[in-house]
Amino acid sequence: MMYRRLAELVPRRKKVKFEMETGDGDKIAITFEGSLTREKLYQLADFLELVSGVPEPSENIRGNKLTKLMSVIEKHFPYSFFTSREIAEAYQYEFREPIPLSTASTYLARLAEKGWLERTGSGNLARYRIAHGEARQKEFETV
Repeated sequence: MMYRRLAELVPRRKKVKFEMETGDGDKIAITFEGSLTREKLYQLADFLELVSGVPEPSENIRGNKLTKLMSVIEKHFPYSFFTSREIAEAYQYEFREPIPLSTASTYLARLAEKGWLERTGSGNLARYRIAHGEARQKEFETV
């Protein structure tokens, strides 16, 4: 009898499955089982957004975080170097919603890999700026 009451008090583990298909036709399925918090859901959504690729710059600014981040970079740092922390602060100022520093750092690194940004330094000393000229133009011609 006592065991039954304890079992009723312990919350049940939740199981959530996310499925997605990328523009290239790749299918991704993620199953999460356990204590699901809002922060964990945001992290999963950020991951799914990352694997779907870099959006076109002409997409609606009300779109995903990556599109919003790109618009913040173009508006606040069109020619100057910036850090992940500065971008996270500008993003919060612009959209009145926070973006985790780790998410901003991941997006910046990905944009640098794609040639949209130039990167100097590494780790916490990384600084970025918009890549101007042929390198950036070629990137968007191939997207």
